[in-house]
Amino acid sequence: MNRLHVLVLLAAMACTGLVMGTAKAEAADSGKELRAAVNATAPPFAFMENGKLVGFEVDLHAEVAKRMGKQLVMTNIPFAGLAPGLQAKKWDAAGNTWINKERLVMMDFSDPWVDAQLAFVTRKNDAITSPEQLKGKTVGAEAGTAEQRWLDANQEKYGPYTIRTYDRSIDILMDLMNKRLDAYLREQTRALYQIKNYPMLGVAFPVGDVFVQGVAFRKGDPLRDEYNTILNGMKRDGTLAALYEKWLGTKPGPDSSTVHVYTTPWQPK
Repeated sequence: MNRLHVLVLLAAMACTGLVMGTAKAEAADSGKELRAAVNATAPPFAFMENGKLVGFEVDLHAEVAKRMGKQLVMTNIPFAGLAPGLQAKKWDAAGNTWINKERLVMMDFSDPWVDAQLAFVTRKNDAITSPEQLKGKTVGAEAGTAEQRWLDANQEKYGPYTIRTYDRSIDILMDLMNKRLDAYLREQTRALYQIKNYPMLGVAFPVGDVFVQGVAFRKGDPLRDEYNTILNGMKRDGTLAALYEKWLGTKPGPDSSTVHVYTTPWQPK
């Protein structure tokens, strides 16, 4: 329970009806509130900045709540507590969640609203444009991540290349800018957020499977369908694409989940 306590504060987003709450929100009148939980250690989706909960997903929930005519009550909780709290009815929506078949057994999800894929970050003037050009290069990744596993698994196919692992992504970024690395493997949306203030860097090319992120709900909760209706409205009028550009510094792809309107609930292949 040492980290399971939640941060309580009033965010300076009164215009969107955003209020930070605690697990005590389970006693609130959910008919007048949209109760959502996120893990605030996942920029650009949800994180603390100057004492405020901010991020792409925070803005998403705030806009949905506004269009529902409800007050948004946000709970910040470690990732492991998101699904159990949802099942215990402490909140009605849970974020920071990539959709997969295993999670669909336990929860319902909104339509996807953002895509994710591993991608290489390089200096823009370097001519690394495909995995085949990694041979002989030095590549960085955070230790113990999916990025390191991809590099290990593809060493025979695209290598040999040297893998350097780090505990902090900012250290990888600094080594890349200082030419101690030739490339950096990172989940693409997080890479775009991280490098948007560094014009010398760019996302060079993606690799691996595409994953999609959705908002999780309890099985059978009609709130999922209400959320989807508003989510699709935000896609149609460009609001979601504008939020994507705000947080990632680039426009979403024309076929991405950020702009694609689903006519039936999305299911994994």
